[in-house]
Amino acid sequence: GLQLSLFDYRLRNASPVRFTVDGAELRVETLHLAGEDTELDLTGVVDLEDRLLSARASGVANLGIIQGFVRDVRSSGRASVSAEITGALESPTVTGTMTIDQGRIRHFALPHALENIDGVVRFDSRGAVLDGVRARLGGGDVVFGGRIDVAGFLPERVDVTVTGRNMRLRFPEGMRSLVDAELALAGTPDSLVLGGDVLVRSALYSQRFDTGGGVIDFTGGAEVLASTATSLEPTLPIRYDVAITAPGTLRVENNSARISASADLRLEGTYERPLLFGRVDVDRGEVTFEGRRYTVTRGSVDFNNPTRIQPFFDVEADTRVRVPGQTYQITVAAAGTFDRLTPTFSADPPLPEIETIALLLGDVSPGQDVELNRYSTVITPQEQLLRERAARALTGALSAEVGRVAEQTFGVDTFQLNLSVNDLYQQSSRLTPGARLTIGKRLSDRVYLTFSRSLAAAARDQIILLEYDQSERLSWVLSQNEDDTYALEVRVRHVF
Repeated sequence: GLQLSLFDYRLRNASPVRFTVDGAELRVETLHLAGEDTELDLTGVVDLEDRLLSARASGVANLGIIQGFVRDVRSSGRASVSAEITGALESPTVTGTMTIDQGRIRHFALPHALENIDGVVRFDSRGAVLDGVRARLGGGDVVFGGRIDVAGFLPERVDVTVTGRNMRLRFPEGMRSLVDAELALAGTPDSLVLGGDVLVRSALYSQRFDTGGGVIDFTGGAEVLASTATSLEPTLPIRYDVAITAPGTLRVENNSARISASADLRLEGTYERPLLFGRVDVDRGEVTFEGRRYTVTRGSVDFNNPTRIQPFFDVEADTRVRVPGQTYQITVAAAGTFDRLTPTFSADPPLPEIETIALLLGDVSPGQDVELNRYSTVITPQEQLLRERAARALTGALSAEVGRVAEQTFGVDTFQLNLSVNDLYQQSSRLTPGARLTIGKRLSDRVYLTFSRSLAAAARDQIILLEYDQSERLSWVLSQNEDDTYALEVRVRHVF
């Protein structure tokens, strides 16, 4: 019997092999090869003197054979083959057709596989033509066009177009997207360029933020994007030139944020070191940080670093802080990169920035802390902010874990236990710890309920807020204040 092994794919003769030899001519009369999901009949003539081949192959083949030619690929499915093989033994030419049925191809470096591959691949003297071959990727329809030139049964040149519609992708990690794409892959197998356009119909990031510091972390975040420069195995020899458009279709909805944004980006660089250029604009949003809800009034993220993916943030958000007898609107603005983010704080009615920070991050009412008044002219806001963040870093992990368990147990959206220290100054010997419990629950897309209570023995104040967003411009806030009085606020947002 005859047994052949092509890479890790094995074939054997399923019936006696019949051939004749006439001088330098070898004529194959009958050769029936069989393997897993494979039945091939081969007949033809080989001129041993001139080293020429003229043969015909027909039958059904297993697409698993593809993984022997292309590294880091797994394939399956069946194809009906009808082909003529002619020319020199060293570089024969294949003409004919291969009709694919329910094929599947997956590259190890990609999160999705091409499923349900169907269509006719036509072979000519140069290689394979893919026009009209269809598949499914991420549940969406994909149509291929173009060709792959072949030399010695191996790909030599790629010029393939891909049109995809309604593809549901899980990339990057934590993001679920619905996209349309018009792409072209061109080049040699060792140097490919992926270009074209991607339209993001919707994209949702819902993975939790469990940093312990909240959404706005003044020290974290750089490590997340630094990983994009790390070489991954397996890899792809691809350079990018892809335009990405998301017209108001980017969303973040998790335990800490509800944000809607638009993007106009360009993906360049290589698979190992991708580069991103362009801009993301925040259309509207709200974030929860240290137990408080902030409304994002302005936000943009620019990508312009030519050596690595490094976003530059320009964000502004405001919140309301209630103390006995007064409500402050506090605006937090931040500009810069993750490792050089510069925050500024302002309040209405006006407060010194150091008192604004103390009011925002702790339970220090303006003008009520003698130690704070004494040293506010000595200590810069940046120093206080760093000290406040250092104190919270000691308790952030505990607070985040308590909040996560409580949110899952009681079915609330926010459960925040903020531990604070009213006096963090080296000049003072007084150290007064305190804490505030904040519980938030979204009752609908437009209604949010917040309960906030100080746990300090000297200040048992509590606040209950019922917020109703009638539209993007108009909202209503019904509150029970610390002194058991009630108030109704009307908020109108106007963009200049």
